[in-house]
Formats: sequence, C-alpha cells, structure tokens
Amino acid sequence: MIWAITSVLAFYLGALNTLLARVAGTCTQGEADRLWGVVISIPFYLVAVLGLFQTKYLRAATIACSPVFLFTLWQAAFAVRLSFDILVYDASACEVLEGMPYPNSGAEIAFAVLWPLVGFGTLVALTLVYILRRPQNGLGQR
Repeated sequence: MIWAITSVLAFYLGALNTLLARVAGTCTQGEADRLWGVVISIPFYLVAVLGLFQTKYLRAATIACSPVFLFTLWQAAFAVRLSFDILVYDASACEVLEGMPYPNSGAEIAFAVLWPLVGFGTLVALTLVYILRRPQNGLGQR
C-alpha cells in the first residue's frame, strides 16, 4: 500500500511542479528560467513510476493518478510546441510562453531538449510499467 500512496503523491507533486514551471512567473527581460523547474519534476516522476511498478494495487493507483496521466499528455504537447517553435522558427522560450516577442534567454536549446525528454520519457516509462505489469495468460492481477 505504501508504494501506491508514494506513487500517487509523487505523480501529483511532479505534475504540480511542472505546471508551476510552465505558468508561474514572468519573462522579465526575456528570462525563461522558470522552465528549469521541470528538472525538479524528474525525481518525482521517477519515484512515481517506480512506485507503480512495485505496488500490488496497480489498478487503484492508476485510477488515483488518472488526472495526472492526462496532464502528462498536455505536458508532452507543450514540449512539442516549445521545441518546434524554438528549433524551427528560432523563437525565444518567452515568446512561446507569452506569445509576444522577447529576446533569447540563452537556454532555448536546453529547454527544447529537456521538456520533450521529461514529457515523453514519463509517458514511455508509464507505458512500460503497464506492459510489464499486465496480466499474463488470463490470470488476474491486483
């Protein structure tokens, strides 16, 4: 039971931190440093995925984490847009965040790599957990 609770709590904390990194703050003088906040979410997501892999209560933990799974899809979609705008259109990170012209912060390439890595890495890890934990030969699993 402790793994299920740990997993749920870690997913929600990671998602909250990612949300804050995305929306909280301003782009004063073109600084998009708030996007570095996604780095703090990495350990939360790792603990959450490990908890899902270890728990006996996978179904209950999955139901409790459903809103976070949907949020992870939103995070991945934002990561695609952020990377595409930075790499293809040479937009600044603040330009993507705020929708107005801003100078480059100097960390655009790092953001363009880091956000998709975290977003899609989490989705891939979740997929692997559910593939590895699915019932085999019709035998039920809790």
